[in-house]
Amino acid sequence: MRTLASITLATAALVLAACGSSGVAATVGDDTITIAALQSEVVAFVESVDQETALSGDLSGFQQELLTREINHLLLVELAEREGVEIDEADVDALLDELAQQAGGDLEALRAQFGYTEEGLRRAVEDEARLRALQPVVGDVQAALAQLSEEVGVELNPRYGEWDELSVQPGTGSISVPAGG
Repeated sequence: MRTLASITLATAALVLAACGSSGVAATVGDDTITIAALQSEVVAFVESVDQETALSGDLSGFQQELLTREINHLLLVELAEREGVEIDEADVDALLDELAQQAGGDLEALRAQFGYTEEGLRRAVEDEARLRALQPVVGDVQAALAQLSEEVGVELNPRYGEWDELSVQPGTGSISVPAGG
């Protein structure tokens, strides 16, 4: 089993290295998400899970999901700051307890199933707490996030796809721009 883990991790590392690690994966307003940070998150996930639940070969889709999460996190933080909405550790802990209860106490399997590191799961729960706290203030949080996305500007490296106001959508993967386009 350890050999399979090493092979999976080595494969992910080689694929990521072939993609190059310098540059920007996305910008959200003044914030930058680097390709290196995105790649580190993929490797951290692969290292943190049982290999039976590791990446099923769709590295590109997994990177797009991670990038969507990071962009939405930055947008949620910005929206909460603008609206004066704050959450604390108690809010996050309560939601984690609720999630653990719904998962029958097995957060590890849930975390692996949805592609989260331990830190990533906590941040996702933090974002959920932020989203819940924003709802009574702004109403339709998804619409507010889409509007904020347009306002601050989200630029995506074409290798990861295109941004559609709320998520990364698959693109051609090409970083070239067709003539006349």
